[in-house]
Amino acid sequence: MHRRGTGRFGVVLLIIVVAIVMIGGIVFLGQMIFGGGGQNAATQTNDNSLLTQPTDNTVVEMTVRGPVVARESHYDIDMTISRDKRTIVIYRGYNRDEEFKRIELDNDQGAFDDLLLALNDSGYTTSVESSTEKNDGLCSSGQLIDFILRDGDNVKSDLWTTSCGGVGNFAGNNSAVIRLLLNQIPGANDAIRQAKHM
Repeated sequence: MHRRGTGRFGVVLLIIVVAIVMIGGIVFLGQMIFGGGGQNAATQTNDNSLLTQPTDNTVVEMTVRGPVVARESHYDIDMTISRDKRTIVIYRGYNRDEEFKRIELDNDQGAFDDLLLALNDSGYTTSVESSTEKNDGLCSSGQLIDFILRDGDNVKSDLWTTSCGGVGNFAGNNSAVIRLLLNQIPGANDAIRQAKHM
């Protein structure tokens, strides 16, 4: 009697295991067929060779369109970093013809190399498919941000995101990348705060 009960328990246990495996397989197939894997299924790292092996012409850029507000209160930001120079320009108005603040500083190879490696670790060239087409009206209460990687005039990566969240084809760590770039230029954060409150 005891052996027969143990045998029944083993059969029941085997049926449960087989059922779990089958359900898991069905869920996995459903995700593969219908794209239920979420954003990660479409995430890809683009060419990041310039971040790990920069040339003499490697340049990192960040451009920011500020909130869509009155002309007197609107700001845009252009930031460019190369091995020789660090520059941030903050514009007032919508035509980028009125400079509010410009900071230009020298740079060196060691600082630039470390920045590029940190940007690589933060997913600077990692993209995701986006169903939204970029336009200057997006995230009107916040910022529209571009992250660009160039080799001279040759654009290797040009990805965008917004401060509103969930929009854009940039799949890296937004806050880490922005912090890394702004920290390269002492006074950049103060200048941006001033522009926001003019």
